[in-house]
Amino acid sequence: MFRSAPLDYDPRDVGEHKRLIGKMFGDEESWRTRELLDSALADPEFYFDALGQVRMHSWSNGRVALVGDAAWCASPASGAGAELAMVGAYRLAGELAAAGGDHRVAFAHYDAHRALVDKKQQIGPNVWLMVPKTEGGRCARDIVARLPLMKLAGMVERRIQARNARALPDYRRAA
Repeated sequence: MFRSAPLDYDPRDVGEHKRLIGKMFGDEESWRTRELLDSALADPEFYFDALGQVRMHSWSNGRVALVGDAAWCASPASGAGAELAMVGAYRLAGELAAAGGDHRVAFAHYDAHRALVDKKQQIGPNVWLMVPKTEGGRCARDIVARLPLMKLAGMVERRIQARNARALPDYRRAA
């Protein structure tokens, strides 16, 4: 991964993708970067993409509703994609059942899921730490990554999230 201003490139041109990666990491001599770069550039299944988010004002139009990454991709670096997809699918199905199949009512209520999505779309220190902008940031990341406190910090974060989690609606009565 690397940070940059938005890049102008053809998303279908794998040769261009390889040139971009070669340019970004070609002068890097630390660890096994050269070996990894050569291997990646030689791979016939090379994959390159930008980390991005989908932010939409509405997740439905007419009788069509979106769920998961199609509606609100938090970012591949957020670690929230599966959670949001599962909760979103549950909420959409539940609201359709609760509304007796009236999609207009269901889709309006489905939008209540937006609070969780907005929270998960906030890019936090985990992404900034993973892909720092400066050499000093890279050094800080490498030091923090080696600390035994990382496992503890993850456990604390999961406990805080569990404590602050809101219960999902119970749609069983609607079915």
